[in-house]
Amino acid sequence: MLRKQGVFTLREVRDLYLEPGGDISVKLHTKTGSVTPEMLGLNPGDEAPSILVIEEGKIKEEELRSVKKSKEWLLEGLQKRNYKTIEDILYGEWSETDGFYIQPYPQKNSNIP
Repeated sequence: MLRKQGVFTLREVRDLYLEPGGDISVKLHTKTGSVTPEMLGLNPGDEAPSILVIEEGKIKEEELRSVKKSKEWLLEGLQKRNYKTIEDILYGEWSETDGFYIQPYPQKNSNIP
C-alpha cells in the first residue's frame, strides 16, 4: 500500500493512518517529501486553462468565441509560427498562460508506399 503512494521505505514515513475503509494515509518526513514552491520562496501563478481551437484540420469557432478570439486572430498567430494552412494541423490549443501548442499531422515520407 505504501508503494502505491510512492513510498518505498518506512524511513520516509513520519505518520501512518489506517482509514476506516482500510486504506492508509501517509505523512512523510519533511526531508523526504516533495519540494514545494513555497519552500523555495516562489509564488507561481495558476495556469490558465487550455482551449482546443483546432481539431483535425478544422477551426473550433465556438471555442474561439468562448475566449473572445477571432478566426483572423488564430490565422495570424499560426502564420507567425510558420503554419500555412489549418488543414495541416491535427490538434491545436491555446491558453493565456502558455500561448499556442500545435501538433501538425505527421509528415508523409514519399519513400514509404
